[in-house]
Amino acid sequence: MKRFGKHLFAILPTLLFAGIASADTLIVNCSTASGPTELVSQAITCGQFNIGGATLSSVSIAVNGGIAGSITLTNGDVNNPQSGSGTTTTSFSFGPLNGFSFVNPIYPASFTTGLQALTAGQTATFGGGGIGSGSLGNDNTLFGDYSGGGFFDIFVSTSTFFSSGGTGGSFSAAQSSNANATAVVTYTYDVAAVAPEPSTISLFGMGLLGFSFLARKFKVRN
Repeated sequence: MKRFGKHLFAILPTLLFAGIASADTLIVNCSTASGPTELVSQAITCGQFNIGGATLSSVSIAVNGGIAGSITLTNGDVNNPQSGSGTTTTSFSFGPLNGFSFVNPIYPASFTTGLQALTAGQTATFGGGGIGSGSLGNDNTLFGDYSGGGFFDIFVSTSTFFSSGGTGGSFSAAQSSNANATAVVTYTYDVAAVAPEPSTISLFGMGLLGFSFLARKFKVRN
């Protein structure tokens, strides 16, 4: 019993203060920027961090999006069949953000017709789409732009490359596409530590005194 009492007093600080500080995350889904390619500095709007009594320790941003559209192949030879294909590839780049360091483009998205056989004089249109994703990294120091309860913007731009080819000299191709992009912000924060109230400590101390009295009484009887 005496040994148990010593152990109980030894863990008293842990019992009083354990669990009063913790780390957690808040995930915010941002708006979507979209339009015909090319996108030029279109804004993705994200909510700032605003939890009372909490301190930010890190901000990370993941981005994703894609393209959708069509590719039209034309066999200009009215006498002979031809084969050909077309591929659309769009690269996504993002504007600078305080506290973040990344290299553009962040990710590509593409779609292709694959090799298609066209009869003499035929024109055919093929729909398609592609998606991509990437990360803008982490900010561990500069939180001014990302906290306060308002909003901040991430600007996205695209650059599209179209390639095509056919078996004859009368083959042609054209594309039309739209792009979209969004972001997910993860805020990592620490909840402020709160010391136990004096009344709580007093009650706990009274309980220990009572326990000590019972232990002494038990020892005398034995």
